[in-house]
Amino acid sequence: MKQSSPNKIWLAVAAVALAQSAVLGWMIWNRTTLLQTGREIVAEVIPVDPRDFFRGDYVILGYTFSNVPDVGLPAGTKTGDVVYTTLKKGDGSKWDVAAVTRDYPATVGPDQIVLKARAEYVYVGPQPNQLTGRLAYGIESYFVPEGTGLKIEQQVRDHKIDAVLAVSQTGEVAIKGLIVDGKRVHDEPLL
Repeated sequence: MKQSSPNKIWLAVAAVALAQSAVLGWMIWNRTTLLQTGREIVAEVIPVDPRDFFRGDYVILGYTFSNVPDVGLPAGTKTGDVVYTTLKKGDGSKWDVAAVTRDYPATVGPDQIVLKARAEYVYVGPQPNQLTGRLAYGIESYFVPEGTGLKIEQQVRDHKIDAVLAVSQTGEVAIKGLIVDGKRVHDEPLL
């Protein structure tokens, strides 16, 4: 049986390390680019329970546009499918669901924004043959400075918090910061 030379093994290890570093670098660059260049919107936050003490200080955030009972989901949508939610600007920091589609819409109005989502739950809605459900956008939890999580969760329950979101041209979304009682706090660091 022929054995590999030590040089070939080190070359393979170096290639794997380089590939992993490239993937990690791309992930950091992608997130930083989204936070710097994404369209900024402010979205109303609704309270969600429970709290998990094992993940550190973070806040669970809910959004009115996570549930789509009236608009419905595209026919054939299954749990785990990617969909695109078109939101239209409502009063204050409220965004309402205008449509949910399988593909990114061809046109978007000036008072609208599109978020990429994953169908978390799918079920038959109030109308016959209409699918409805809950959507997840990847912005449902936000890590906060140590010791502030419980206070912020209470403010969420009291409806005193809005989320500042950065949205890319492809619908990717990230939490950029929080607004507490009208004052912007807890901005996400770029690096």
